[in-house]
Amino acid sequence: MDELHIQIPKDVENLSLPSPELITYYRNLEKRIIWLDTDVDDYCLEMSRLIMLWNAEDKGKAAEDREPIKFMICSYGGDLDINNSIVDLIQTSKTPVYGYNMGYACSSGCFIYMACHKRFSMPNAYFLIHKGSGGFSGTYDQVSAEMEEYERKIGVLAQFILKHTSIDVETLEQNLGGEWYLSADDALKYGVCDAIISDIDEVI
Repeated sequence: MDELHIQIPKDVENLSLPSPELITYYRNLEKRIIWLDTDVDDYCLEMSRLIMLWNAEDKGKAAEDREPIKFMICSYGGDLDINNSIVDLIQTSKTPVYGYNMGYACSSGCFIYMACHKRFSMPNAYFLIHKGSGGFSGTYDQVSAEMEEYERKIGVLAQFILKHTSIDVETLEQNLGGEWYLSADDALKYGVCDAIISDIDEVI
């Protein structure tokens, strides 16, 4: 029997497999899973592009016939303007977007979660609702204009919370000025989340 000759590339030492993180990332994309496990910043706009891409793929389908997008959230929050961009896109998405609090959804991470069409929470996850913080510099007129715009955004944010939860105006006014932490049970009580996850099959 003839010997089997296999030619091995000379530069085999330079060959490398993709990282496990990259493999997981592409597997998640196949299942329409997005992980928000960083601060909310410019990088997160890539998530908006994915939502638009999947809506384009689903164009012409009824909402109930579309595979939902799963937003897995572990974020301490971040930029309010980026938050508003993602929130707007989730709310206008015809493809359902489901939010999952996998540990903590704070500040803008919580607001992005609230925008999702269905919302789930791990039993020990928590939420943080607050006004956030801002830094202003410049002339008196510039700082005044920035403060006025910031106050407008906080007013819009308050209306958003009232619309997407069962929190009443009095309760919101009492708590929004500070650091308002909610357990999963609290979130269920106030209509921040729809259900607490009891089985991993509810996630995957």
